[in-house]
Amino acid sequence: MKKGQVYLLAVIIMGFLIYTMLTPVNFLKTSEIEDDFQEISKNYQLESAKLLNELLNTQNVNQNFVEERFLNFTVAFTSYSKSKNPNFGLVYAFPFNNKVFLGNYADSPLNYSSTDQIVGCLSDVTASISFAGLNISSPNIDVDNYRQCINSTTYPQEDKLILTLDGLEYPFTLTSSSSNLVIINKESIEGNTKIFISE
Repeated sequence: MKKGQVYLLAVIIMGFLIYTMLTPVNFLKTSEIEDDFQEISKNYQLESAKLLNELLNTQNVNQNFVEERFLNFTVAFTSYSKSKNPNFGLVYAFPFNNKVFLGNYADSPLNYSSTDQIVGCLSDVTASISFAGLNISSPNIDVDNYRQCINSTTYPQEDKLILTLDGLEYPFTLTSSSSNLVIINKESIEGNTKIFISE
């Protein structure tokens, strides 16, 4: 081999090595999705059921009292959940006095009949962050600010309630004798959506 051929071969090899080092290799990239979704969902299910039972066991309880207390609790909880997971939204429904009370704190509208809809209020609720007794942001819960997030409807004749969120129907069977709580929790991150439905 001549000296020129050795240089030419060395340049080709070095060029190949540089090309392979600088060329991006196709890697499968997975996005890390928040893993606290189920924990927050179960926490809301447990705490809201406790509150609802407490409200219903109060003497001389009226419809407005239950609606406002539950709204206050849900706004406070949504504020807390946004500090842990800003993409966490929830929808609730529960029967009381021949009506079904509904609330939508998700990022999309909720349909509960062919014509009735509740807008999603997730963006209206501010996050509340506290650390070592220092409260950085606490939501001022004015019931009138969240009236568009809640509604009530007459109790369905066949104990069937169908909630539609993002084009998906969620059928529930209600019991008029007890106030069972229906909850749909939703999280959307980078095109991935998680749904948690209460039992």
